[in-house]
Amino acid sequence: MSVFGAAAYAAAPEAGSVIGNQAVATYTNSSGDTITVTSNKVETVVQQVAGLTMISDNSEAIAPGGKAFLPHIVTNDGNGPDSFALTATEQDSGALDTTLVFYPDANMDGVADSATPITSTPVLAPGEQYGFIIEASASSTQTGTDNIDVLAVSALDNTVTDANVDTLTISNGAIVEVVKSMTVDPASGTGNNAIVDSGDEVTITLTYSSTGLVSANNYVVRDILDGRLNYVANSATWSDATGPLGEANAANATDQTNGGGQTIAWSYDNAQTLQFILSEVPSGRSGSVTFKATIADGAPAGIIPNTATQTVDGAAFPDSNTASVTVDEQFSLEIDDTKINLDGTRDGTVASATDTDAAANDVVTDNADVYQGATIPFEFVISNTSNVTDSYTLDVNNVDFPAGTTFRMVAEDGATPIVGTVGPLVSGDAVKVTLLATLPTDVTPVPTTEYTANVVATSENSGTFDSSTAEYTGAVLASAIDLENKVAGSEGDGAAPTNGGLPWVTQTTDPGVAVSFPMNVENGGTTSDSFNLELAQAIPAGWTVEFQTLDGTVVSNTGTIPAGGSKDFNVVITPTEGYPPSDNPIDILVSSAVTGQSDRIVNQLTINKVVDVAIEADQEAQAAPGGIVDMVHTVTNNSNVAITEGAISQSGLTDFSGAIYWDANQNGVIDATEVIVDNFDDLVDGVAAGTNGLAAGDQISLIYRVQTPSSATPGLSEIGTIALANTLNAGADTDVDTADNAVNDKVVIVSGDVTLTKMQYIDPLCTGAPGTFTKNRLDVEPGQCIRYQIEAENTGTTNAGNVRIRDVAPAYSTIHTCGGACTYSVYPAEPASSVTITGTTADSFHNTVLPGDFARLEFTVKVSE
Repeated sequence: MSVFGAAAYAAAPEAGSVIGNQAVATYTNSSGDTITVTSNKVETVVQQVAGLTMISDNSEAIAPGGKAFLPHIVTNDGNGPDSFALTATEQDSGALDTTLVFYPDANMDGVADSATPITSTPVLAPGEQYGFIIEASASSTQTGTDNIDVLAVSALDNTVTDANVDTLTISNGAIVEVVKSMTVDPASGTGNNAIVDSGDEVTITLTYSSTGLVSANNYVVRDILDGRLNYVANSATWSDATGPLGEANAANATDQTNGGGQTIAWSYDNAQTLQFILSEVPSGRSGSVTFKATIADGAPAGIIPNTATQTVDGAAFPDSNTASVTVDEQFSLEIDDTKINLDGTRDGTVASATDTDAAANDVVTDNADVYQGATIPFEFVISNTSNVTDSYTLDVNNVDFPAGTTFRMVAEDGATPIVGTVGPLVSGDAVKVTLLATLPTDVTPVPTTEYTANVVATSENSGTFDSSTAEYTGAVLASAIDLENKVAGSEGDGAAPTNGGLPWVTQTTDPGVAVSFPMNVENGGTTSDSFNLELAQAIPAGWTVEFQTLDGTVVSNTGTIPAGGSKDFNVVITPTEGYPPSDNPIDILVSSAVTGQSDRIVNQLTINKVVDVAIEADQEAQAAPGGIVDMVHTVTNNSNVAITEGAISQSGLTDFSGAIYWDANQNGVIDATEVIVDNFDDLVDGVAAGTNGLAAGDQISLIYRVQTPSSATPGLSEIGTIALANTLNAGADTDVDTADNAVNDKVVIVSGDVTLTKMQYIDPLCTGAPGTFTKNRLDVEPGQCIRYQIEAENTGTTNAGNVRIRDVAPAYSTIHTCGGACTYSVYPAEPASSVTITGTTADSFHNTVLPGDFARLEFTVKVSE
């Protein structure tokens, strides 16, 4: 009979999990004794596999020259950490000329979190989600609809992907582009290329091109001139006809007609607005309208930009490019403690708020006492004394501030960083900027100082520059923030991060075991403050760090600490499993979230040498008088160092005899080339080429061969013990866990001798495909199948009755039938044998097994996913 239970799949095992077990069999010998035997142990290691899902498809309309924002969410469905590359490709790259940019949306609210583009997700833990936005920008001259393939690709193996399809639709009507140009004729005045003075004449050309699939009807171009340009009356001409365009007619009255019958209506409203209307621009046609303007008297220096607009049948189309000419510029600037007017006079209405020097000069002085690591502000005023709008870059040159001082330029608010240039400032305007000079935390306290630095402002447009001086004359006091260890005698009080170059506190741990450094941070300043918690130096890859409050809450900031107050916290460091013996600095940094003041403590985490070897598992076997039994055992080096020497011994046998073989090729049988071993140094090249032993984290198979005497009587048994030495590496190391250093193998003399062997192979697609059975450890992925074979062989001389084989599916797996393709099999076949299968157990009954014959059960399990 066979009974199938419902399979209840558990969560997928994490990468690196080891699953496996032993089978067991019972039978009755000729004397009526019930005998139990165990198989060898087979194991499989779960490998990391990638998996992801991405949602969702989007369908949006997009205007020519417009943008669309397309949200997506990626989920890591794998069983280990992974990141995912992101790409977007138009299915028909000729349909839309679309620019596609990814932005993060980590909170998945459909709005980009920042303006910094991304090309992949960050590393996501199993089951973690991450959102992103695609900003699609279409050219203003495109039409139609196109699909965009959005693809996420696992970084783990570059083969696991998921895709969405976004659809963009653009209007398919007429498309017209207008291009504007402004050129200067030197003969008309003093102009030089695009550099002009008052009275110079500028030629303005509006060139239009119809690139759509249909004609553009009732095409209107409007140009509003800048106030610094004066239109030259009756200067307009059309490329499709000769002679000037009239200005006396109404705005929509025909002025000229070309050879194709299209008409143009030109108008100027005496208020800087010029316009022409074309009755039709056929597809593929282009043309231009040209007119002139002069630079107005008294026009200030600077760029004169102009842009034209266009409509087709009343619908707005994209504007033209911006054309420009430039009035001559004269550049100058001042950086000082006050604003400097265009005539060179000092203007106290805009003055430095930090300057403690009463003198009217370009030195900004601060004489207030500060603590070590303090940030000292110096506010300067930049004045644009040129006749043109300008922007300025800022540079700081340290003259004699202490080594390690850092400098930042921020805006007038004293906080917003200045990135790039300051400005633009119009002629005669001024702006305040602040230099923040941050002293090093270990600067020597002194009662008086005279630190100076130069601040240089440089015109972005001309290279003209001016400089001013920041001068500090106050005292440097002891640090206002103090980070200490909560360890008596090793607090590390003060600003010195090390104890004379040595760590303040050294703690030891084993690989994979977390260590906590109790810490205290004290706010010695005069106002409340909060302090960021971080490591100033990276810890080894794979290690983790957590900053925890005393109740275990993980934080990255102390929260507000009042003046004179303090808070305790713990720095919890967890090294990776198997990390080699080493000394590792733990450089802990706290810094003010308000002032930037900081303090450091350098401690040390020493990774112990861990020496631990293990052998598994106990077995029970039967043998006929004079018979041989081979029992396979796995030896694992769980140490973080190699084992190059150490005894591998056997004991306990008296009338029986035994020998230990190294199963070098791990095929589960003793081959002619495989040798007897009694020490780890017999394992040739086991650590590296030319170095015998067992490398850290590695494992080997040993075969314990036991032979019984021919005079042995049924019922006689002996236990052979295989032991790994507790003292290893020539006495240099001692095993930390000796509980797993020995196995006991029981061999019983029976008249019917049954040997139980378990083997396995991987069925990766769960299709029932045949494979090669082995006793070796194999690699398996979540969702894959393992086929097991348990064979009870009667190697004795009498019948074995009531033979029963039992096995249980390993953790993270259930018995699986592959839809009928990999159901169990049994020998002898049913009804000579019977099988009971549930979701996790397999049990077969075979009645009598004759000498030289065997009973066999095969079944398949599927690893959870």
